[in-house]
Amino acid sequence: MHTKRDGRLATAILFNVVMILAVITSPLQAVPTIIDDFSAGQKTIDKAWSPMSGSPQVSVAKIDGKQAIRMRCNFSNTQIERASWDRKVTLDLTARKGIEFMFRSEKLASVGYFSIYFHSGRGWYKVGFEAPGGRGWHKVRILKKDAQIEETPGGWGKIDTIRISAWRGGNTDSEFQIAELAAFGSGGKIAIIRGDSASAGEAKSVQRYAGVVASLLEAAGLDYTILSDGDVTAARLKGMQLAILPYNPSMPAKAEKVLAAYVRSGGKLMACYTMPGKLAEQCGIRLGMHTKQKYAGYFASIRADKDWAIEGMPEMASQASWNINNASAIKGASRVAAWWYDRSGKSTQLPAVVLSDKCAFVTHVLLSDDSQHKQRLLLALAGRLAPAIWIDAAAGAIQRAGQLEPYENYQAARAGITSDAPGNPVVITVMKRAELLRKTADGLLAAGKYSAAVEAASKLQRTLIEAHCLAQKSVPGEQRAFWCHDATGVNGMTWDQAIKKLADHGFNAVLPNMLWGGSAYYKSEVLPVSSQVAKSGDQIALCLAACRKYKVACHVWKVNYYMGRATPPEFARKVKAAGRTQVHFNGSSIADWLCPSHPDNQKLEIDAMLEVARKYAVDGLHFDYIRYPGAHGCFCSGCRSRFEKSVGRKLANWPGVVRSDATLRDKWLDFRRQQITTVVAAVSQQARKIRPGIKISAAVFGNWPADRDRIGQDWSLWCKRGYLDFVCPMDYTPRTGAFAQLVAKQIKWAGTAALCPGIGASVWTPRSEPCKVIAQIKATRAAGAKGFTIFNYSALEAAELLPMLSKGITRKTSEQ
Repeated sequence: MHTKRDGRLATAILFNVVMILAVITSPLQAVPTIIDDFSAGQKTIDKAWSPMSGSPQVSVAKIDGKQAIRMRCNFSNTQIERASWDRKVTLDLTARKGIEFMFRSEKLASVGYFSIYFHSGRGWYKVGFEAPGGRGWHKVRILKKDAQIEETPGGWGKIDTIRISAWRGGNTDSEFQIAELAAFGSGGKIAIIRGDSASAGEAKSVQRYAGVVASLLEAAGLDYTILSDGDVTAARLKGMQLAILPYNPSMPAKAEKVLAAYVRSGGKLMACYTMPGKLAEQCGIRLGMHTKQKYAGYFASIRADKDWAIEGMPEMASQASWNINNASAIKGASRVAAWWYDRSGKSTQLPAVVLSDKCAFVTHVLLSDDSQHKQRLLLALAGRLAPAIWIDAAAGAIQRAGQLEPYENYQAARAGITSDAPGNPVVITVMKRAELLRKTADGLLAAGKYSAAVEAASKLQRTLIEAHCLAQKSVPGEQRAFWCHDATGVNGMTWDQAIKKLADHGFNAVLPNMLWGGSAYYKSEVLPVSSQVAKSGDQIALCLAACRKYKVACHVWKVNYYMGRATPPEFARKVKAAGRTQVHFNGSSIADWLCPSHPDNQKLEIDAMLEVARKYAVDGLHFDYIRYPGAHGCFCSGCRSRFEKSVGRKLANWPGVVRSDATLRDKWLDFRRQQITTVVAAVSQQARKIRPGIKISAAVFGNWPADRDRIGQDWSLWCKRGYLDFVCPMDYTPRTGAFAQLVAKQIKWAGTAALCPGIGASVWTPRSEPCKVIAQIKATRAAGAKGFTIFNYSALEAAELLPMLSKGITRKTSEQ
């Protein structure tokens, strides 16, 4: 016999199922809005699409069943850096995720990469993309969250031009086709308000931290809309459950006014690091002073207040912050929800999160480290402010479980992992646990226990990742290396601990950054010695001792020419006064870069690297920044006189003449390349005499045919002449298909030198995804590379990435 309670429960479950279905089938399934289907005739297309100088007009064609345009890149008989086309539009993308199109090409050997631009106001939004691999048509999606800012765009609501650019990667003609150009995605009920009005110096930070928040929301199963702060209106915030300010160092008065009205009408706000003072007061939060860390590791984790249990809030989320903008609670209006703790686990007594019923204020930006707990922190705060968000999050988290590279969903992941490790008892056990978690999550969702469902789905995803890692195979004999950007090693670890961890997890090489253009982290007689040496000791000696102990090869990494922040000011002033720093094409100073053609600078670079070879029994020397900063450098008076001497005559109209005169342009590019190659050759030849068996390597840009001209980095020549033993192109794309295409080209360019491609794990958002790293390692193996090099070895990679890789793909075997 059914009771009234049974009936209420059944009704509640039915309501929850209906709500869940509504969440799953709404905004993500929005129908794309066609921008151009290319069905018009050639005359109409000619008016709509305008080629830039050196590029031919597009042509209409029907290809493999799709109406498309052909875009030809004339690289064989021109000097253009890129082939580009503009499409005039009147487009409002404020409520859209981005744009999409179908892409096809079988002749792309000479295209290095692509960019797509959106013009608005007095500037552009720019997103780079790589060509999809394989034959036939492939969908490309361009996301607003990935956009960089050039100049001062006027918001996503006023797009008047779309520009597609194919950048030169060689000297043969290429062609690609696009079809079905459309805007897609209708966004969600959370608005990320990006601080696009900030100064040019803040643009990268604005993009980075907005991207971190977007990625955390995606991982939490939540949809969102990205609005430029110039696009904020009452109409666009209507219906939004939450508005997030990820990093907004400045805010237009109009946007602040709209947000104030939004909060007054019941809207909820989350702000990180900065927010307008009056808006903070309105939200019941008192802003305080900017506070720097007292010592490294002072701000190491965000920990929930022990006396306030917020649903779904993790006890701790690690975050290596360096400063905060302090804030405090206002009695009766807000309270501290979380505090900052240092790396020893001691409370700083400084608030990390202040929460009112209107707003959550996080006293620093959200960083990409510890993404698992950071995602839960963000979700708990969002759910506290707008409880309906939990429904979306629970349904989304379950739907996303199994979306790990290379799989699209749970079913595909289950089948693929099982196939990768047939009969493996450990993998079978883990997959049984995953199946149980899947059923648990579904049951909790149906019962309306949303935060518990999210936690179960999160465990399910972690379990699938574990199974995927366990299913991978280790290959003996390959070089497995990490770059370590910090000369003192991994934060919170000694060099001995850091190197032991690498060795324990199957890695056999490290490239520690010990020298810059104007500083050294050992007792150098050539370069200024960093003050860190007096505090912490000779870093090469410490690292090398650990490497010998744990049988890890040590290739000392030098940043060439670029002086960096550690350079003593007096040294920087001295070299600039001596005319040894670079000058831009426009005549401005590039004071932090040494001029590569100056004989004293060449001697400095050579002597510094050879000093390391003499003093230390290192396994190798590693070049980085062994190039010019770009085509804009260097045009100093010394470069002019040295180039004039090389061509045997004085030049008028400097520096424009080396771009306008084709013959001089070729000689100028040769001259630039020779300055860089001279240093590489000298170090290579002399270091091998000093220390026989030493290996010479370089971190290089990935598109050699174009970069030898643009930045003077002729690394294929260095490989062919035997200057390099191995080369590490910095292929930092998160897209594995594009990564594989780059590696396939680079194998040929490297010749007899070993290719160990760079995997940019720590620059991705989210950072250091183990499944993506695994996919790219497998791509290096498939291409025949001799190993791989991961950027960057830091605390997060030590704690999170290494243990996952060593479960399978870098597992130590008896042959290693």
